Amino acid sequence: MSKIKINIWILATLLALLTACRDEADDVIQPGMLEGKDTLTEQFDIIWSGINQNYVFWEIDPTDWDAVYTQYRPRFEELDKKDTVPTADLQKLYEEVCGTLIDHHMNIKVKNLKPAPGDQTDIVSVHPGGMEVLQREDFFLDIPREGFQVYRNKLKAAGRITNDYEFVNNNPEANFDHLFTYVIDNDILYLRFSNFAIIEQISKADNPENTEAREAKEVYCEYMNQLVFNQEIKGVIVDVRNNGGGILWDMFTVLGPLLKEDIHVLDTKTKIGLGRLDYGEWNPFNAQVTTQRQVGEMLDWDGKLPETNCIGDRKLVLLTDNWSVSMSEMTAAAVKQLPYATVIGQRTFGGLGPLTTKTHTSFSGQFGDRNLENTSYFVYTSTWMSRTHDGEQLEGIGITPDIPVKQDFERFTKQHIDDQLEYAINFLHGKK
Repeated sequence: MSKIKINIWILATLLALLTACRDEADDVIQPGMLEGKDTLTEQFDIIWSGINQNYVFWEIDPTDWDAVYTQYRPRFEELDKKDTVPTADLQKLYEEVCGTLIDHHMNIKVKNLKPAPGDQTDIVSVHPGGMEVLQREDFFLDIPREGFQVYRNKLKAAGRITNDYEFVNNNPEANFDHLFTYVIDNDILYLRFSNFAIIEQISKADNPENTEAREAKEVYCEYMNQLVFNQEIKGVIVDVRNNGGGILWDMFTVLGPLLKEDIHVLDTKTKIGLGRLDYGEWNPFNAQVTTQRQVGEMLDWDGKLPETNCIGDRKLVLLTDNWSVSMSEMTAAAVKQLPYATVIGQRTFGGLGPLTTKTHTSFSGQFGDRNLENTSYFVYTSTWMSRTHDGEQLEGIGITPDIPVKQDFERFTKQHIDDQLEYAINFLHGKK
């Protein structure tokens, strides 16, 4: 695999996003440095101040954060007067405090310092994005891996599927759950994957002890083999429903092979100071075409392929739903621009703000201890805000499909009919 060329592309991508760094030696106490293990009021003060400083969406978020402090701090003071506080009550209170914030990546975890004796947990967890999605008119439960497998098996039993390859990891702690590819009706290539970690599997596949990575790479190799060499393929369906996103590098493996030319996906900016509105400049983020030659080098194919695109003259459909998050949404934003492509399904989750797991390196992003050991809180939040190529800021809103198609719960669960995938198949066959 030509790792050097891939790494150059990755480096260019990251440099386009990383626009500000924070000097860890500055004199200001950074969010996440205080333990917050004494009182519930102290916890609230630390979390409120950390969000006040590190939250990247103040420019567009309508929440009156100062009013939140004025209204809710006295309620935490009252809780501190009690011997115990039921975790359910603390959960409800933090949902009121943080529930209107628009960052759909955000998750606030707090350890209850004085749980009630009957509590089954002492952990509060608030996800504002999930709270918002549950209120949508077209809300549909996230489809588990087994749901996609059942419909695939139904198509297979009907003789409509060939070249069926599947990778599944049943370890609940696995960071890459599944990867499917197959050909439908001899002329539609289908790809589905749990999250954007394909290039990570490819990079690990050379390790003879990493069976999972080798198996995942084999499935992706078959997908690319069909895309590059099967001239009977007239349409491609990439399914990012119930896809929680992942690493930016997978633009090279997912979006890149579907492009005919480089494309401006979105712009990003982050904070460069302590103030709520201390922003740097917008920086463009572009996705590059992954050529046949690059695919061959990445997958260690024999022979040298031409420096041409992979998609050719095929039509493309991207399937989305309420649980298409982050990288799934960035991909949708790009696909909507392509004249040969259509986004079908439901409005996406609304978490388009890129983020890094690095802490204390910028003026925005997550803070606290994820394991709630060194601190009694953890706030997971975006590092950058984004806007689409035409200037729309869709955090908390999501990407609206070109063709909205609802999933019928009864038909899906009882009859194993996937309305969205069936629509995509018929669309590519000219029946819609």
